[in-house]
Amino acid sequence: MPCFRSGYQLEQDRHGGEWQTILYVSKSGKSKIFIVDHHPIVILGLTKLFENQPDLEVWGSARSAEEIPEAMAETPPDVFIVEILLHASDGFQMLGRLSQHYPQAKILVYSARDEAFYAERALQSGARGYLMKNESPEQIIAAVRKVLAGDFFVSNRLQSLLFSRLDNESSEFANPVQKLSNRELQVIQLIGQGKSNREIAAILEIRLKTVEAHRFRIREKLNLKHSTELTQFAIHMVEREGSLGGV
Repeated sequence: MPCFRSGYQLEQDRHGGEWQTILYVSKSGKSKIFIVDHHPIVILGLTKLFENQPDLEVWGSARSAEEIPEAMAETPPDVFIVEILLHASDGFQMLGRLSQHYPQAKILVYSARDEAFYAERALQSGARGYLMKNESPEQIIAAVRKVLAGDFFVSNRLQSLLFSRLDNESSEFANPVQKLSNRELQVIQLIGQGKSNREIAAILEIRLKTVEAHRFRIREKLNLKHSTELTQFAIHMVEREGSLGGV
């Protein structure tokens, strides 16, 4: 007899309302994938991609880690595919929480954010792999299978960057952004998106003075002399991500 398990899927109500997580039933023996991403088109695209795979299926999805149903802890997925920067939430803390709550599940980050800036700390936070959203469909499938097999997955480009840093930390390959804390990384990302200090404070739910302190420490760590240089650096960083296929 087939084995029936409850799962979750993102769908839209009949009246064109908000996308929401709902219950559905899975009856296959395939490896189960749960997607966490705030873009419905990404979820739908990944679902379609895995639809005809003999060993994989999208078992459910949510727009944020907070929307993952608590009941799922009883029948966790085999792998999470997650975007690390979801609204104001700290994506690296999210990886840690997923690792703690679902220790048997593997985590693959599938992000619009440049791997040169984010991948290393994502792996340190519990992810088993990091894949950018400009990669081919075949690469996505290969990455999922690799982390399911218990291996780590990083792109050839990221491997080269990591080996270069190990070879010579002070070389031209050293990434100054690695000096930033996770919160400082959030702040510089928002600066690059054109957000004011007050807007950043509201988005991250912190005090205005705290934002100003973060800006000062970022300038010190990146050796930027004034706020204009910080803004230019942040804009360049965001534009770089966009050129690499950000969603």
